Amino acid sequence: MITRSEQRFIEHWREQRSGTKANYYLIFTLGWSVVSFLVLFFLTKLLTNLWDSGGKMFIVILIILALIIGFLSTHFTYYFNEKKFNRIIEKEKKSLN
Repeated sequence: MITRSEQRFIEHWREQRSGTKANYYLIFTLGWSVVSFLVLFFLTKLLTNLWDSGGKMFIVILIILALIIGFLSTHFTYYFNEKKFNRIIEKEKKSLN
């Protein structure tokens, strides 16, 4: 028997998986990239003086770094959610038998 939170997770993840994997990666990579960029931007502005010496190239480096962080966050989230989904489905199948 699965718990109510596991049932909600299954419903939520099935909804997320309903589209293509590429679409999921695109949307969530962009979202995490924006969040990552803002965090990196404010942390570097607050903690370093790289903005004075880095110039325009520094913003490009931050954008690239944010895209990489966004993609990795999306990839690991998808991987671990898929793993959890499969584990819950197997648990449900075993409880029905």
